[in-house]
Amino acid sequence: MATTNQQSDPGLQSPSAEGEALPAPARSRRALLGWLGLLAGLGVAFGYNFVEMWARWFPAWKRTHWSFYDRISEGESYYTHGPLVPGLSLIIIAMLIRHTRIPARPCRLWGWGLLGGSLLFHLVASLARVNFASGIAFVGVVAGLVLLLWGPVALRRLWFPLLLLLFMVPAPEVSIAQLNFRLKMLAADWGVRLVNVMGIIAERSGNRVYLAGDKDLIVANVCNGLRTLVSLLAFGTVYAYVCRLRGAWRLGLFAMTIPVAVVANTLRIAATIAVADLFTPELATGWFHDVSGLLIFVVAFMLMFGLERLILWARQALGRPAEVTPLFAGVRRTDADAHQWRRMAALAGTPTGLLATGALLLVGLGAWWLSHTVPSPISDELLARSLPENVTLAGMPHRSYTLELDEQTLTILEYPAYLFRRYVAPGRPATDLCLIISRDNRKSTHPPDLCLEGSGEGIVHKGQRDLADPATPGRSIPCVELVVQSGISQTYFLYTYRSGGEYTRSFWNQQLVTFLNGVLGRHSAGALVRVNTPIDGGGLEPARQRAAELMVTALPHIDSLP
Repeated sequence: MATTNQQSDPGLQSPSAEGEALPAPARSRRALLGWLGLLAGLGVAFGYNFVEMWARWFPAWKRTHWSFYDRISEGESYYTHGPLVPGLSLIIIAMLIRHTRIPARPCRLWGWGLLGGSLLFHLVASLARVNFASGIAFVGVVAGLVLLLWGPVALRRLWFPLLLLLFMVPAPEVSIAQLNFRLKMLAADWGVRLVNVMGIIAERSGNRVYLAGDKDLIVANVCNGLRTLVSLLAFGTVYAYVCRLRGAWRLGLFAMTIPVAVVANTLRIAATIAVADLFTPELATGWFHDVSGLLIFVVAFMLMFGLERLILWARQALGRPAEVTPLFAGVRRTDADAHQWRRMAALAGTPTGLLATGALLLVGLGAWWLSHTVPSPISDELLARSLPENVTLAGMPHRSYTLELDEQTLTILEYPAYLFRRYVAPGRPATDLCLIISRDNRKSTHPPDLCLEGSGEGIVHKGQRDLADPATPGRSIPCVELVVQSGISQTYFLYTYRSGGEYTRSFWNQQLVTFLNGVLGRHSAGALVRVNTPIDGGGLEPARQRAAELMVTALPHIDSLP
């Protein structure tokens, strides 16, 4: 009987490329080398992208003079949970292989198709320097390897931990900033209302909360939104996967992750406000802020668990009790699958595994070459020399001096080349010009609207404006204009984007042009040109005139930059 089982077990036979059976030690060595080769191939192909992801997980990591704790806790990242996701995914994969039946039936055609398509997508993403797309390609590559080595049944068993890997890939901040900002404001508003019910006097303006005794505190970073949303979505996904609900009820529980995140964050904000009121804002935003960031997941777990119990109780009360099936029901391993680990491991040492390793190594070298950063020809010194220090606005000469962006803003913008200059004249309001140029990527040039709103300022007007460029007849500069209210004062903003030698008011158009420039091997740095000036007693029109004159004066000089 033992002999029969051994002959029918392909993992024990482990045929070589010529179809000959190898001794057990040789099979083990070849399997080990196969896995080491695949891991090395993945490291070469995506190592650069994981370095980039680490910088997004921990934006303050480059501040080497800080302590380790500060480097991983500061910077207001959406993805501080990122390093935990691969480990959690591996744990789930190990559990699935250990407890479920996974027959190893490689699917060469679809496996090579998915692997090849994902690697090609990774090459294009590397050429355009879109790390988010390369992160998606990584998940596709791993899925392709599963299909290529183990087959479609294995992919059906392992689909969840593979998709879970998407939660480690930082999404483009601008794509989720609007949603995050709105949810943060909603949670802050609910938190203030909750503490008001508790008897604490608090008032919110933007992301700033004012308390009695001249105390105030800021809710998160001005350019970030609900920091815990993505982390709690990942947590909710795992909880929905292992919960006792099935079908549409499981999807419904997963959908409740977003309101659970808002409620949990509301409780955290309310607790922070209460600590600030009873003690000091420094205590509330110091160690209590860090501790509450961990406790929020305990609160979220209790809420998710309570919702699951409520659904089960409601169905029981309605006479339609849920059929609770054990995890892995119908697909559990039996004694016949005793050598499953060995079977699956051995396939990495087959010629198919070796070819996959070679493909990963070749694509990795190509991706590294395509994604290497082209040094920007634009430096801070060149910017400082390129724009005039003295200009004439509204018929009056203005002189200028240079301002500095704060360290937190520079961290968010990933340290771009920039020029921040203030133009002044006696008896006239100052007019600021800020030119931000990303260093061969698209990350630094994002809409300023959310930063203004997030800092507690209100946008009372937003419109489009076209400026005639006197240096180039017939040329029109499309711009966006904003009127921003802060307390009793108002400020006029005028901005435009530059990419590929052209100007646009559309952020997404600028991103597309910059992306295509990267694909075509052209210089892909983008720019944001922003002018702002106070609206004084003279009204809006003088402010619009000053901003427009400074913009059209600066643009010819900006056009001369390489």
